[in-house]
Amino acid sequence: MTGLFELEPWRRFVERNFKTFPRYARDQCLEAKKFFAEKEVDLGILERALLYCLENDTPSFTNLKDTYVHFERESRQPEPVSIIEIEGLSQYPPLKVSQRSVSDYEEAARERAVS
Repeated sequence: MTGLFELEPWRRFVERNFKTFPRYARDQCLEAKKFFAEKEVDLGILERALLYCLENDTPSFTNLKDTYVHFERESRQPEPVSIIEIEGLSQYPPLKVSQRSVSDYEEAARERAVS
């Protein structure tokens, strides 16, 4: 099972999995092979998922599979466009907006206080 991927976190995960679930090692291996051996796996996402599961002490292959799917879905989302990038693409000059003086507000406040 440790030979499925040539990643150090994979080896550590498999060892921790076998120590945590010794009675279910066969079931765990079948779960891992069913998901990871039958599809093309992005090793960068797998390594990220492995490190996450090791760090959070969730050494089951079901958790690893769910974490991998989450990170894989996350990696397919487009990067958000920042406001700064949009401003740089603007074709129009900025609008000039008039500002009221503070005295306009003071006068309105006085009128309200009297009424």
